Amino acid sequence: MLDDTPRKLLRIIFQFRYHFRRMPKIQELRRLSGRQPAEIIKGLKALAAEQYILWESSAPIETAIIIEGWERNVSYDTSPQGGTQSAGRGPNIDYWMNH
Repeated sequence: MLDDTPRKLLRIIFQFRYHFRRMPKIQELRRLSGRQPAEIIKGLKALAAEQYILWESSAPIETAIIIEGWERNVSYDTSPQGGTQSAGRGPNIDYWMNH
């Protein structure tokens, strides 16, 4: 399981790469994560050590390659969220049909 900073950086770089089709620069990571550059470098080194990204610490951050964009071995809740009802079922439909 990843610490907070590497997990946050992984989600940021994954979403940034998907949206902008390029890797973020250190200034962008600083703005988006709220972390200092030293913390960002440390987090990226942790991601590289855990093999979530390919990145040489001597190279610019923009050269990093994402291997895996999601944290491993974490169970996510896939059940439907409470509070929603299917159309036509439940007592809530009367309100919408009669008012």
